[in-house]
Amino acid sequence: MSREPQDPVTLFQKAFAEAARSHHLACEPMTRIAEDEIRIWTRPAIGRARHTVCLSSGMHGDEPCGPMALLRFLEVASLSRDCDWVIAPLLNPTGYRAGTRENVEGIDLNRDFYRRRSAEVTALIDWWNMHSPKSLIHLSLHEDWEADGFYLYEILTSTNSPVGGELMDEFRRHFPVEEEGLVDGHELSAPGLIFHRPEPDEDKGWPEAIWLVKSFPTHSLTFEAPGRQNAELRTEGLVSAITSALQRLDLFMK
Repeated sequence: MSREPQDPVTLFQKAFAEAARSHHLACEPMTRIAEDEIRIWTRPAIGRARHTVCLSSGMHGDEPCGPMALLRFLEVASLSRDCDWVIAPLLNPTGYRAGTRENVEGIDLNRDFYRRRSAEVTALIDWWNMHSPKSLIHLSLHEDWEADGFYLYEILTSTNSPVGGELMDEFRRHFPVEEEGLVDGHELSAPGLIFHRPEPDEDKGWPEAIWLVKSFPTHSLTFEAPGRQNAELRTEGLVSAITSALQRLDLFMK
């Protein structure tokens, strides 16, 4: 007797919950969209936190390697106890299920942080406004279906020093990166790096990173995996990118 295929959102949420609880991360249901619960996983520092570290993925439903990379990262990582951790692994479950960039209402969540038309983005903004981090490090995982190599957006409104150039110099020894030319409409600051001013490219089309850097002292790193490469390489590269970034920021222990 054949079994009906299990729902991909349910399967992912179950696997992620198991990995998250192994790190003593607590689940905070943020909002519900139809049958889907959007969750943030948190763990406070022991003692006074140096930073709040946020890992986010699954903003676009047709970029499945980000959520998978966060899951794999938790399966092998040991998280620093000096930081408050906030992990949002699947921000667009309706899009993830459908394999679409937008949510079920046709809204691109990563252009909705100014207008706040979607329940997902509204709930996320409300959550952050309640917690108001004093120093935020934001690592976000995406995929670019037009790219042949990985690249990184770095945006700073905190007092941290930039790490993107050194990070990508090391990263490109093991993975393909965008080396030259316009990438996503931007000139590269260095191979694989777009050092972006803290302003949106579209007047009211704010992405998550822009809202965060305008709202709190933030060091934001958005990693883009190349859609023209195979899924295993994209996922492996994103795991490596998270690990390398946290090591450079002295926020990772193995």
